[in-house]
Amino acid sequence: MALLLLSIAWMLTVAGLLVRAITQYRHYEVIGPAEAEAIPTPPITVIVPARNEALNIERCVTALLNQQGTGDLRIIVIDDGSEDQTPDIVRRLAKDDPRVELLSAPPLPAGWRGKPHACATAARRVSGDWLCFIDADTSAEPPLLRTASRIARERNVDLLSLQPFQDLGSPWERLILPAGFFLIAFTQDLRKTNDPDSPEAAVNGQFLLVRRHAYDAIGGHESVRDQFAEDSALAANFKAAGFRVAVIGTQGLLYTRMYSDLRSLWEGVGRQAPTLLESSLALVLAAVLALTLAWAAIAIPVWAICSALRGGGIEATVAVFVSLAGSLALFGTHIGAARYFKIPFWYGLLFPIGYTLGSAVLIWSIWQKARGRVAWKGRVYAQTTDPAPPPRAPAVAHPQPKAGR
Repeated sequence: MALLLLSIAWMLTVAGLLVRAITQYRHYEVIGPAEAEAIPTPPITVIVPARNEALNIERCVTALLNQQGTGDLRIIVIDDGSEDQTPDIVRRLAKDDPRVELLSAPPLPAGWRGKPHACATAARRVSGDWLCFIDADTSAEPPLLRTASRIARERNVDLLSLQPFQDLGSPWERLILPAGFFLIAFTQDLRKTNDPDSPEAAVNGQFLLVRRHAYDAIGGHESVRDQFAEDSALAANFKAAGFRVAVIGTQGLLYTRMYSDLRSLWEGVGRQAPTLLESSLALVLAAVLALTLAWAAIAIPVWAICSALRGGGIEATVAVFVSLAGSLALFGTHIGAARYFKIPFWYGLLFPIGYTLGSAVLIWSIWQKARGRVAWKGRVYAQTTDPAPPPRAPAVAHPQPKAGR
């Protein structure tokens, strides 16, 4: 009886998690390239914060220079104390095209994180009605900016975050990152960001298109200067001030490869995990959930099959079918995810290994928090407490009409 009850509980748990994820993604909009407009898009200033991005920066900037339908386009690369050839590459690109400009961020002040400081520094030195913050590890297709600008203008959005397609190159990326995306789908409510009545906001800082007047009204990146998840904190400030935020997926518009080696992947995921799950207890529970899903998918059906073969009767037989139903659904979902990410299907069969590695990253993240440190891009930041909620900007009257919101 215990085995049958465990099998039923397993199947219901898997069903509940998958229904939750599917329900969220049914409401997750994905856009493709917009048709060209007769009139060029309004002037956009693109800001690319870069620190040690020699492997990515030329591809990123070149793709931005090839944007279609943009009128007055300006690309500002703000170098954040790079220790590699990043500045030299940008100088060469700027020599060939006057639309590119290299700025250097001053030394990092106390209480600031690197990326907010670089973005704030660049934003203070440029003008224009639209600012676009793009990470150096992205590659834009030619219709990206015209499509994003059109969406933001037509929907009266003040902060638009576009989700890039994730290129997964190494075995480590293919094992760990899908596990992380599933963990987010299982534990977060992704629909709340696009709900103007919800204060919650979880956006992707790899692409943020913002109205300048709204950005200035909430204090820009200075308002999130001490945040590790500065993107979501910034979006939360937009919403708190009455501005509209939207997160939309993309197809054929934007690509990224966030991590090219195990070390950067480990540090990057470990840095982001506390900002997604907020407390050490939540990190522990997430690690336990990941390990449970990873190995229960194998252990429970094997136990049921062994019990049935030993003459466990009808209960053991039913337990076999029930537990296999749950496990096969989980394996099938991960095989589908492997196809989505355009990687070999058998990575979906290896999801227990990915979840186990993901749990190890979470445990490492907890250990780093206990030590009061977060390492990223060659810097070590102090972190002695659980992340505080993002600061809230004072509410302001929205200057745009609310129709269509």
